[in-house]
Amino acid sequence: MKKTTLIFINLLIASCVARAQDYTCDSLLTRIVSPNDEVNINFSNSFSMNMRDGNILTCIPTKALINHQYVDYGDWFYKTDPQTLSVIDSTFIEADLDFGEDNQHVLLTTTPVGDGYIIAKLVYSDKFSPDCKTWLRINHFDDALNVQAHEDAVMVPLDSTIIPNLNSIWYENGNIMLMYAKDYWYTPIIARISLDGTILDRNEFDSLFAGERWHGMGVYNDTPREYAIYDWAVTENDTCIVLHVLDSLLNLTETLTLNSHEGDVFMVQPGENPFMIKQPFDILPLDDDSFIESFRYKRHNLTRNGTCLMKVDKNTHECLALVEFESFPVYTNPSRMGYPIGIRRADDGNIYFAYRTNNNDNSTVGWIGIAKLDSDLNILWQRYCFGSWAAATGYYHCYCSMGLTEKGFMIGGKMQKSGVPYNYFQFFVNDNGIESTPETGGVVRPYAFYPNPAQDQLQLQYSPDVKPAQIELYDLQGRLVRSQGSGLERLNLQGLAPGQYVMKVSMTDGTTFSDKVVKE
Repeated sequence: MKKTTLIFINLLIASCVARAQDYTCDSLLTRIVSPNDEVNINFSNSFSMNMRDGNILTCIPTKALINHQYVDYGDWFYKTDPQTLSVIDSTFIEADLDFGEDNQHVLLTTTPVGDGYIIAKLVYSDKFSPDCKTWLRINHFDDALNVQAHEDAVMVPLDSTIIPNLNSIWYENGNIMLMYAKDYWYTPIIARISLDGTILDRNEFDSLFAGERWHGMGVYNDTPREYAIYDWAVTENDTCIVLHVLDSLLNLTETLTLNSHEGDVFMVQPGENPFMIKQPFDILPLDDDSFIESFRYKRHNLTRNGTCLMKVDKNTHECLALVEFESFPVYTNPSRMGYPIGIRRADDGNIYFAYRTNNNDNSTVGWIGIAKLDSDLNILWQRYCFGSWAAATGYYHCYCSMGLTEKGFMIGGKMQKSGVPYNYFQFFVNDNGIESTPETGGVVRPYAFYPNPAQDQLQLQYSPDVKPAQIELYDLQGRLVRSQGSGLERLNLQGLAPGQYVMKVSMTDGTTFSDKVVKE
């Protein structure tokens, strides 16, 4: 299938916002615009990113609103230069109208010999009929983004019925690993499939899961190779994390029920929020016979919630360390809190972590938080992204993804606001926590501030690796209206006229950051 070059996908670069100018959703974003004005494009499903030859390849599955119903529209592929954020190449592949597609989990990776890429996803025949069948479709495409025609793709038969969704899929050692569930999500099926479509291993675990939907699979141990299926169970006083451990041949070896709390920090029961069915599962094995996992939490004794990382001993199953990342703004409703985006291992053995703190609706606009931690979960640095302007403009982010780059990591996702086209943001962070594109360095901050808009007081929270020295507030004419050199966790706005201001935060190392603040 020869590629169709995208003429309706534009990468819009905003200059570094260090002056009194508005943030817009064009900063670091690719805007998705339909080639047909009558078609409303929606990429509300997950997407994938992969790095090769120093460039980023991104796949965004899309749907189109046709006759008042969203239907599969096709996949957008584009290469991005992480330094200039310019699109090097792009193509659009229309959906196969003979098959329905599941875009909740899509695999995008390079081929073993490095001569191109593969994309794999679930597809259905007669999706809404009793005769529905489910395949894993594997398409190959070359470095020039010429994609294999759907009729020539590898079709792996998975089930003679519909599979509701693919919980986990990843690539390792020349094969595709995947987990899906059937029987109302209670029976997981684990498979290892070669790129030519051969099913090498497949195990089905009848009625293994205690709860519905919110499940995933990851690597539990590197040597020997072991995997873990994520599950959960509700006891009288707690929601517990359950891990079903599999050996390298995908045989179940043990089931672990873990303490999912430390002190008054408790895991949130998945059923408390419908958006958790799309919650990613990440588990990171460490060399000291422990592992790190992420989950959403709430406090039983305080009106605080967010997301956290927990280090667990594999032998005793006890919590060795726990670090919390509170939501901004601080939510007191248990259905609104932080969502983990991903955990990745840095080249030096430390850990990257990313999370978001909004709840997929216009009324709860939050931040994207990123951090680097050591293996004992001590925060080395922490940064906050996009929240400084999102709250003031009404944009919110969701369906985020995380991937490693040559010098750090990248974050991408959907940015949305009612009444405007959908946008895809992408930014790159160096290992030291500094945004790697100097033209757009206004995105990443070593602090978060909230609420915005604010009434009488603005709260600020700083990364442990920086120390603030001064806060200055300017009106839009550039006049200094407030200066504060102590108590920099709060900025007093009392007595100021309602409107927009520019807040300048200076650190002891001489670095400064500027953000728009709205006084109600």
